[in-house]
Amino acid sequence: MANRPPRVETLNYRPGGFHPVHLDDTFKKGRYTVIHKLGYGGFATVWLARDTTRERYVALKILAARLSRDCPEVEILRRLKRSEDHEGKPYVMSMLDHFWIEGPNGSHLCVVSEVGGPSIKQFNDCPGFTSGSRRLRGDVARKVALQSTEGLAYIHSTGIVHGDFTAANILLQLANIDQWGVEEIHERLGAPQTQILHRTPGQTGEYSGPRYTVNAISMKLVDPRWLSDQIMIIDFGIAFMGEQSSTDIGTPKNYCAPEFNFKSPRSISSDIWALGCTIFEIRTGSCLFRYRGAPTRDQMLIAAVKILGKLPDVWWDLWEDGRTWYELEIKAGGRLAGIVPGTLYHEIMKIGLHDGDSHTAQPTHKDLGFGTDNKAVNESHKRKLSSSEKHVTTTGRLVALVEELTTSEANYVMAQIENPHTGSSNEKSGSTREKTDSGTGESLKVQSGSGTGSGSGSSAAKSGEKSISSEGISTGAGAIVGTAINSTPGIDAVAADTELPQAGEIDVPLTIAEFLEPSGTIISVVEALTLENALRKALQFLPEKRISAAELAKHRWFSDNFEGQI
Repeated sequence: MANRPPRVETLNYRPGGFHPVHLDDTFKKGRYTVIHKLGYGGFATVWLARDTTRERYVALKILAARLSRDCPEVEILRRLKRSEDHEGKPYVMSMLDHFWIEGPNGSHLCVVSEVGGPSIKQFNDCPGFTSGSRRLRGDVARKVALQSTEGLAYIHSTGIVHGDFTAANILLQLANIDQWGVEEIHERLGAPQTQILHRTPGQTGEYSGPRYTVNAISMKLVDPRWLSDQIMIIDFGIAFMGEQSSTDIGTPKNYCAPEFNFKSPRSISSDIWALGCTIFEIRTGSCLFRYRGAPTRDQMLIAAVKILGKLPDVWWDLWEDGRTWYELEIKAGGRLAGIVPGTLYHEIMKIGLHDGDSHTAQPTHKDLGFGTDNKAVNESHKRKLSSSEKHVTTTGRLVALVEELTTSEANYVMAQIENPHTGSSNEKSGSTREKTDSGTGESLKVQSGSGTGSGSGSSAAKSGEKSISSEGISTGAGAIVGTAINSTPGIDAVAADTELPQAGEIDVPLTIAEFLEPSGTIISVVEALTLENALRKALQFLPEKRISAAELAKHRWFSDNFEGQI
């Protein structure tokens, strides 16, 4: 890989801070040998290590000394490890080992877990791709989304609120990594890049840092051929027991439940809202809510209304300015007139629309103020789509078709959605289970209007300090054997000054699945309607009306085969 100064954590090498670690260092009487660096954050450094006892690779997380004595995450992980078996348990990190070490900066808690690959966010944000144009193939996305839903259902079954459920905290596993030698690790994940550290002139006292720092593996550059279709949910740094009350909002604004804007605490229901946002991102390759910078309360609520429709009356009473804005929009025949249910369906139908575009994704709404006209922005946006005219035309025809359906035609589409397809079971861990829709009685509606939604993109503004595992660093899960995935030719474009790790040989199943959706593939109307139905169950405004993760996992969108449908 190209030589470049590594991002380092030098300021934290002091008493109470990080423990100095070097390549080939060993821990716990020689059991764990450091091979590479996975990352670091405000809480810890994380290292790729070889467990010589079990002959496997692990993630070795070494907490800063000042944070080691009071680490709620370890107690949460212990509870998860002791909990009963559950269909979602294999998709949640599990602590494999933990121990203490002494160093020049104090006593450090070390947590050992299984190694994960890139997060969904890292995978989608690969350099060289427009937001949403690099995404999982439809059936793979549904499988990953189901695993994420079942994993969250397991977490909730133990009474734990995750509190930071996002695409950054769902990792794709590395296929067969335990069979790789160190040379293959370097070829496929990149060789370690180091930088010698020098003491500042005039600095006195004993030096407590490493001789050199190591650049972390860039997981977003890992070739998809080394990935499996199994996931792992990580980062319990701000998790807590459900019977407790927590207003410590550490969730990125893109995934924040709307009740946070009315001073409601985090809860299992707020996890469900984040799950809905994450499922949308898994399937489409881009965030549902996109903002420029840190959004205000008004901007977040307006975005939610544009995507999902009118707020509950109880919230309008707490947001008088918003009520005035909404009524003016409707009465004046503005963008919301005719799309009262929101634009969620239209956001889903954008899948494949921007494939091949060279411009970067923009916030879906630039006018998150009250009553601002957006016609000029819309015209500019339309002109930018000329490079994808073919895809725009195809998608436009589908949208027009849906909008012009007669009642009988709409009933036909509804019938197609209501009737399960044979042979569409979802396979996991060698078993086949039929999924049925939950929450019957809620109809799927074809929405008219051409409004656009508002979502998340360039900024994942948060309050609170981010733990290391949220940067795509695994802290464990049970052993899962997944299907290795091939990459689509030409799909791994990166910045010109970046050298990708070379691909080596690996044994993979003959019936190998393509991981990436081919450029220009658009979603079928039937799948879009079914997905919208599933998302609306999770994205209910009032927390008490949101579906549970366990019930959502039964929804037919996860298990149906939409291939070949209109």
